[in-house]
Amino acid sequence: MRNALAAGAVCALPSAALAADISNFDMATTRDLVALCSCRPDDPLYAEALQFCYGYMAGVAQLHRSLVRADDIKPLACPRYEVTREALVRVFLDWARANPGAMDELPAESVKRAAVDVWPCGS
Repeated sequence: MRNALAAGAVCALPSAALAADISNFDMATTRDLVALCSCRPDDPLYAEALQFCYGYMAGVAQLHRSLVRADDIKPLACPRYEVTREALVRVFLDWARANPGAMDELPAESVKRAAVDVWPCGS
């Protein structure tokens, strides 16, 4: 139940909220990810959008960890604690709200930039 409440709180965050549309699931732009991650509980695609958003965030984070562990890349973001999907979504939506010019960028690039801004390495 606590996870459901947290999920609802994340989707209800004020942001440049866009109604989720089936085309957002193509994930062509940051705008698509913002639409899915900022869905509202009354949106017909709420459950699908929320799960897709969390899955996307988990996938980006897992790929980053995998590449770092394999010494293929240096860490891009260095949080000092375990970051939940919900926390990453909040960081991303806050960053997107502050960077409206990034809406046409690739979603993974925007997630990276948001994480680097909040959890820089070497500080």
